[in-house]
Amino acid sequence: MTQPNPSTAQARVIADELHRQGVDYAVISPGSRSAALAIAFEDHPGMTTRVVTDERSAAFHALGRARVSRRPVVVLATSGTAVANHLPAVVEADLSLIPLIAISADRPPDLLHVGANQTMDQPGIFGGRVRWSCSIPPAEHGVDSNGYWRSSVSQAVARALGHGACPGPVHLNVAFREPTVPVPDDGRTRAEPYPFSIEGRRDGAPWQTHRRSGPGKGDLDLRGGGLIVAGEGDFDPVAVAAVAARMGRPVLATATSGLRSFDSITTYHHLLVEGVPSSLRPDFVVTLGRIGPSDRLGALTSLPVPQVQVDPWGAWQDPRRHSTHMIQADPSLTLEAIGPAPDARVLDAWRAADTAMRSALAERLASDEPASGPAVARALTSVDCHILVVGSSMPIRDVDGHFTGGARVISNRGASGIDGFVSTAIGAATATSGGTVAFCGDLSFIHDSTGLVSDEIGDVVFVVVDNGGGGLFDLLPQSEHAPAFERLFIAPHGVDLHRLAVAYGLEAVTVAEMDGLATVVSDLMEEGGGHLVVVPVEREDDLKTRRSLDDTARAVCAGLS
Repeated sequence: MTQPNPSTAQARVIADELHRQGVDYAVISPGSRSAALAIAFEDHPGMTTRVVTDERSAAFHALGRARVSRRPVVVLATSGTAVANHLPAVVEADLSLIPLIAISADRPPDLLHVGANQTMDQPGIFGGRVRWSCSIPPAEHGVDSNGYWRSSVSQAVARALGHGACPGPVHLNVAFREPTVPVPDDGRTRAEPYPFSIEGRRDGAPWQTHRRSGPGKGDLDLRGGGLIVAGEGDFDPVAVAAVAARMGRPVLATATSGLRSFDSITTYHHLLVEGVPSSLRPDFVVTLGRIGPSDRLGALTSLPVPQVQVDPWGAWQDPRRHSTHMIQADPSLTLEAIGPAPDARVLDAWRAADTAMRSALAERLASDEPASGPAVARALTSVDCHILVVGSSMPIRDVDGHFTGGARVISNRGASGIDGFVSTAIGAATATSGGTVAFCGDLSFIHDSTGLVSDEIGDVVFVVVDNGGGGLFDLLPQSEHAPAFERLFIAPHGVDLHRLAVAYGLEAVTVAEMDGLATVVSDLMEEGGGHLVVVPVEREDDLKTRRSLDDTARAVCAGLS
């Protein structure tokens, strides 16, 4: 069967082979040069499409879905600066090992370097941030390229899933000649029909299949009472929790580890307020993945004991350069190989300390009248949601310190940017039916508000701490030593978040009392659709609460035996 023009044939093959490779979701930003692919994705019966006007937001939407589903997701941009807007999400996908497939439409090579409209050098624009990149030339009437196109797509998906390296973003730069709509003559350009077959393998099979064998166990000779620090990584939290329980090892579970719903230690940030108490010192530390936002964990991972990093991809997570062993292996199999603890000394000490600290912190927050970031994080523990998307800056620190719920916590901590938060949350919500809550600060919400310009927002409840700017900087040296501190760092925005939300089609409410926050969020989740819950927070009150929590923590630690 002939196709109306070569560009349509090329686009239909790419869309079809992506689907055969297991990709079923494409985020599209409108554009002319990308029209052939946009139409092909929309017309393919196995593809779901979402339209997001802002290319930067579109890329983070795709990232959010891919982060939750762990399956490749396509984001499509037209030529020119449009593709450059994908870079922030590509950086995050690179550092967080997220299988993002960035596809950019391009002009034919003969339009480069001659001043053609909306044209620039697009190949290699992401540099070493992608696992693989490929520039596909424009389809030609007399050339049968079906196998080339399908093979290129096969490799793109394989590379995104970690074939030959580790998972991460890939870039397909696809040049198209006009017409880019499915007709031989679009009124300004005429092309001959594409005469070759664009059929794939029989029975819907992929053009090429790819398989990866996972790493086995790592052999380590570690003795004594050690502990496990679980960060965000590519491991099975259920398997890790089961092995740790059998081996009698305490697990310090960061919020993004997926281990908080198990019998893990969650108050380590406050237990380490003055370093590692002598009663809690382990004989070795095994760290899985990126350990999260608490700088105080550095006191534990810097102890002069064996410090072991285990990662199935061999990721080098050692910011303080204190690791003694870097092991590329399966985390749960490796923990099994280390063997059981000789006694319950370390486990019992950490459990007792965690119980005491959790009780003291809960009592302190319960008696704290003004709203604060930590109080919001604690209140969200009571919300029965499947996904909790958390913004950078203070929200992820508050969740790490005070959230103990069973929701899966995701956060863009690869590069820790505040950009793309709204879009990440909306994309994440598309991959689950169990309810999504998104917790962030006011600047994160404002920064990516264009992500709300989408053909569908879905079911997301945004909980936004409104402290009038960048409250994180109150805790940093800039607050005491930077001239023009308020203007340069707090950056008061003066934006009415209610009006902003309503302009984008969200329903907005304000909740000032912490004892009612969980109920309001739960009710809005039940209602469905997009909602904004604004929690007004005074920066001075918030800072006072944080300091008082540390004072409470010091009192608990002083009583540890």
